[in-house]
Amino acid sequence: MKKAKYRVFEKLRQLLDDKSAVTTKEVAKAMNLSRGVTSSYLAQLYHEGLLLKKGTKPVYWQLISNSQDAFEQLIGANGSLKNIVSQCKASVNYPPSGFPLIITGPSGSGKSYLASLIFKYAQQEGVINKGAHFVVLNCADYANNPELLSSVLFGYKKGTFTGADADKTGLVDQADNGYLFLDEVHRLPRESQEKLFVLLDSGKFYPLGENKHFKQVNVRFIFATTEKIEDKLLNTFLRRVPLKIALPGFSERPLIEKYQLIEFFLKHEANRINRTIKISFNTIQVLVNQKQEGNIGSLANKIKLLCAENFNSSDKKAIEIPNNKNISGPNVDWLVFKPNSQDLLVNLAKENSKKYLSTLLSTLYDNENKNQEISEQNLVLNQFVNDIKRNSVLLIYDQNFEKFLMQQLATATEKIGKKYGILKYLSSQKLCEAAKVLSVIQECSDLPDISNLLTLVSKHYPRTVYLCKQIRSCFKVDINNDWFIPIFLYAVFDEIAGKIESQNLLAIMVCHGGNVASDICAIVNELCGNYIFEAFDMPLNVSNHEIAQKIKLYIRKQGRKYDGTILLFDMGSLSNLYKEVKVLLNNDLLVINNLTTEIALDLGLQIQQNKSFKKIAEKAESYPSTMSVKYFEGISQKANIIVSCMSGEGLAEEIKRILQKVLQTDVEIITMDYHELKTTLQRHDLSYFKNTNFILTTNNVDHQKELDVLNLYDIMDEDGDKRLRQLLKEMGETKKNVDKLTSELLKFFTIGGIKGRLRFLNPDVVIPEIQEIVAKFENYYHVALTNKFKLSLCMHLALMLERLMLDQTSDQESKDTQEKSKEEKDFYHVADKIFHNIEQKYNIKINDYELSLIYELFKTNSE
Repeated sequence: MKKAKYRVFEKLRQLLDDKSAVTTKEVAKAMNLSRGVTSSYLAQLYHEGLLLKKGTKPVYWQLISNSQDAFEQLIGANGSLKNIVSQCKASVNYPPSGFPLIITGPSGSGKSYLASLIFKYAQQEGVINKGAHFVVLNCADYANNPELLSSVLFGYKKGTFTGADADKTGLVDQADNGYLFLDEVHRLPRESQEKLFVLLDSGKFYPLGENKHFKQVNVRFIFATTEKIEDKLLNTFLRRVPLKIALPGFSERPLIEKYQLIEFFLKHEANRINRTIKISFNTIQVLVNQKQEGNIGSLANKIKLLCAENFNSSDKKAIEIPNNKNISGPNVDWLVFKPNSQDLLVNLAKENSKKYLSTLLSTLYDNENKNQEISEQNLVLNQFVNDIKRNSVLLIYDQNFEKFLMQQLATATEKIGKKYGILKYLSSQKLCEAAKVLSVIQECSDLPDISNLLTLVSKHYPRTVYLCKQIRSCFKVDINNDWFIPIFLYAVFDEIAGKIESQNLLAIMVCHGGNVASDICAIVNELCGNYIFEAFDMPLNVSNHEIAQKIKLYIRKQGRKYDGTILLFDMGSLSNLYKEVKVLLNNDLLVINNLTTEIALDLGLQIQQNKSFKKIAEKAESYPSTMSVKYFEGISQKANIIVSCMSGEGLAEEIKRILQKVLQTDVEIITMDYHELKTTLQRHDLSYFKNTNFILTTNNVDHQKELDVLNLYDIMDEDGDKRLRQLLKEMGETKKNVDKLTSELLKFFTIGGIKGRLRFLNPDVVIPEIQEIVAKFENYYHVALTNKFKLSLCMHLALMLERLMLDQTSDQESKDTQEKSKEEKDFYHVADKIFHNIEQKYNIKINDYELSLIYELFKTNSE
């Protein structure tokens, strides 16, 4: 597909079928583009030599005719020498016979060449005949012999001096109806200057030796000198030369023209010796940066010498001029000039630019794939911009386009930066860096595929990519969009991208009529110093469905998931808008109407502080009664168990730890304090707990009948235990896991109950040992003791062990002489064996009294 500027060129050619010239406005209207963008494209076409420009207000554009202007071959004719060329043309075309001019400039700056072009242009314009002469005289050759100079200029009559055997015409006669170019005119003696006065004034002169009959000629004069004319020429002479032109030396020429001059001489040598010339770009840079004492003439000689020095060491088909040893760094570029080739240096540079862009892309992609910091990517771009100065990419670097692009970027960035509160981070220096890289990209016709990097960038920086797209949409310049996004992001957003991406909630505000939403959005984002809200200004008669579609489009552009969405709007049905938007989301939604700047700022600051959706939604319910709030946070998107304790979340967290340790099914354990649970149950309907399997709490709480709420202490009873087991079974837990869980809970509550009562024993050590004893009793008697009895028994045994270890016995313990039943004797016998290991470990003896108490506990439980 053609670049936009060439599509503009085609349209202009069509418009010129019916007229000789067109204005920028006419082209812009035909292309449906802004005048600024159209003017930029036309300027580029003009600099490429495809168009002629005339006039100022308005500017008229024409196609360049096939008959080339003589000055078109002058390097800089459309650049630094443009004004000089215009003056030269005026000196040729001014009626009736033009006017003389004097060209000043250092030696080798091209004065003689410019004079020859003036002559050719005069022939092209028809102001002199095709057969007219261009006569050249170097005044320095006759500086010390004024009489000889006069005879050469004006001719002489026979017998005027010894050796004048016949009449002879001078150079003035030869230049009649043509041009006389007097070079080194400062070497013209005073008397010789005076002899030219009459000729310049009237076209009349007397040959040497003639004083009666003058000659009449029509000669056009061009003078040239390397000296300061005010010091070397008579004022009366200078007054007769209205146009004074100063040619710049090589060092004063723009960089691109220096390269073009080098290119010209390299091509000239390639054609002259019929050899391909291969030269390193570093060597070209040396030529560009060296002080050329003889200017362009000296440059031509140096290039010829370089070719000669490498002629014998090269093969017969090509001369290779290697990297200059004084240049540091790698030899990055070779440029090739073939005999009779029409390739321009800039085209060769464009070919090399793809290589450099490919290297840049590869580095950026590798870094992004390794999740390198964005500052590293910014450094890579800095290096690329710095390297432009050292490689041939510099040749396609259009400073004019960069300035234009910089203006576009600055305008767009200011607009978007203000709306999203990030303008202070987007400095002009960063924009300048982006403009430099994008200027190179714009000139490369065959860009490498950047889609893989764009995918990674969009994944890692989705919110920042959205802002880059917003900026890109604000101006129409022919730049590849896929390249624009990552380059602009790395160059401009390196300081703020991390902060932008840290936001976990999506925040939107919608207002009807005017720019209310955008204005509030800009204020809030500015005060928060970050892109918090997006704003949509909607017409007054827009429907909720249309608002929802707008939001839907915005959500699709996000490229990431959020923990929740907050929507603020000014008026309308809260419930209807909630329903319209909620179906678009896969997260929780908070909707607030009657939007104000104060509330928006409060929400923005909470989002900035990374507060959870739940916390923000709860606070929203305390907003003024003039505002309505609707949210559905969903206690969890996963299957879950809620644990709540009146004594605080600390105990609940311990229960959560046990559940997570034992349960094998994928279930989320959510903890909250008692007040929070009570409030949540009161405010939400059953759908809010659709993923909740059951709730565990230490206190009874009012709840919907359909919800399964278990008191943690009730599960110690048989009924509570059965209920918990059934719920866990429905979740998919095995009997083994359920048994383990009840054992862990029993252990926890036992330890918690006796921690404050044991003074010597470590409950974390002794409780597992006691649980093992209880399990042995269950196995021996083939009974399943209730959790509540196990808790009581464990507490009793733990206290008993410590009492025996401290030898704290009572009188009753020694007086137990009551006759025992057979059943009781059997229990004592079994118990003696079960307690044997623990007696050995703690060096105690459990007496009959203690065993009788244990027996009574078992007996009471069995009844």
